[in-house]
Amino acid sequence: MTAIIYLSPTADIPAERHVAVVVHRGIGGMEQGYFFDSAKGDTGGSAGFDWRMSEAIERAKRFAAEQGIDKVIVRAARA
Repeated sequence: MTAIIYLSPTADIPAERHVAVVVHRGIGGMEQGYFFDSAKGDTGGSAGFDWRMSEAIERAKRFAAEQGIDKVIVRAARA
C-alpha cells in the first residue's frame, strides 16, 4: 500500500526513497504538478505540460506501486 504524505512548505524533505509530487500554480492559476523518483533526482517538470495536480498524484501513486516504493510525498515547488 502506498502512503500519500502532504508536506507543509517549510517541512524537511524525507531522506528515504520516495516518489515526489511537486505542485505549483500554472497558467490561469490552475494547480499543476509533476513527479519523480527521489533516487533519480528532480527533472524540473515541463512547465506548461505538467499535469493537473490530482492527475499528477494519481500517476505518482501508480508509478510508486509499480516500482515498489511505499511513499508519495506531495509538496509545493520551492525556489
